[in-house]
Amino acid sequence: MADFNPALPIPVKWSVNKNRFDDDGRNPRSLSIFIPVESAFAFAEYLITSADDSARRRTAKLWDYNEKCEVEVEGFYVNGKGRDGKEGSSFGSINPASPIPPKGHQSLSQSTDAEEISF
Repeated sequence: MADFNPALPIPVKWSVNKNRFDDDGRNPRSLSIFIPVESAFAFAEYLITSADDSARRRTAKLWDYNEKCEVEVEGFYVNGKGRDGKEGSSFGSINPASPIPPKGHQSLSQSTDAEEISF
């Protein structure tokens, strides 16, 4: 297995907690995402690269607040790992693999001559 090449210098932190601003009980949970300044541009680049990669695209149903109905849209997932915290909270990190190979690494699609590929 190849060495892991992270897309971000420092992982993004996420947490799910009780929603302090939920007055009517319809939205009892709140998701927070903390992006370190050192990772902001790399995370943006990861998102743009992922949006351009048709192989990563999936469809999902999302709520359209203007039309008040579900609509199917194309997008991609950004996944992370997490665990349960105290009092019903959850937390974890998002540290995706870089879609760009490390410097000095040549992917198969970049190779111009099949005979150059060593097996």
